[in-house]
Amino acid sequence: MKTAQQIIGLPVVSIFDGNEIGKVKNVIINASKGTIDFFVIDSGIRSLAGGVIPADRVLGIGEYALTIQQPDDISDIVKIPAAIELMQKNITVRGTRVLTKKGSLLGETGDIYINDEDSYNITGVEFLPTNSETPSGIIPRSSIITFGKNLLVVHDDFIDRLIETSRGIDSALDEEKKNNNLALQIDNTESE
Repeated sequence: MKTAQQIIGLPVVSIFDGNEIGKVKNVIINASKGTIDFFVIDSGIRSLAGGVIPADRVLGIGEYALTIQQPDDISDIVKIPAAIELMQKNITVRGTRVLTKKGSLLGETGDIYINDEDSYNITGVEFLPTNSETPSGIIPRSSIITFGKNLLVVHDDFIDRLIETSRGIDSALDEEKKNNNLALQIDNTESE
C-alpha cells in the first residue's frame, strides 16, 4: 500500500540498463475505474509533451524507485489518446470536497491510498473533516460512489466506515475479498 505522495518524486529506473531515467511527476487517475492508469514522468529533458508510463508497464514501486523493464516503456503522452483524455478530466482527488449522496458537505480529501501490488486500484482516500467533532480517517473504496473533478461523492454512512490507519485498509480489503469469494461460492453452488 502506497500513497500518491510516496510515489510522486520517486526515481524511475530501467532494469534493462540500470539507469535512472526520470522522476515520477504525477499520477493520472481513471475516475470510472478508481485506478491509477498512468504515471507522468519528468525526465529532465525539455520537450513539448510529457512522458507517461502506462500502469501495466510498471514492474514495481518500492521505497526507493518505480521500476520499468526498459526506457521504451515511457511513451510520449500525445501518442496515447486515453492518457490525454484522462488528463483533460483533471481528476486529482487530493483537496477535493467530500459530499454525501444526500448532499451534505463534510470536509475534503487528503492523500489517496493505492494498492501497489495489484492493478493500482485506489483503496482509500484520506478524509479531513471541516467540523472538529467529525472524526478524520481513511474513506474505504467501498464507501466512494464517484471520483469527480471537484467532489468526491460518498455513501451517507461513510463516517461509520472510516478506517483509522493504512493498516486498516489492508484488513478491510482482506475482509472484502473473503466476502466476495464467499458470495462467488454461494452463487456457484446455487447455479449447480
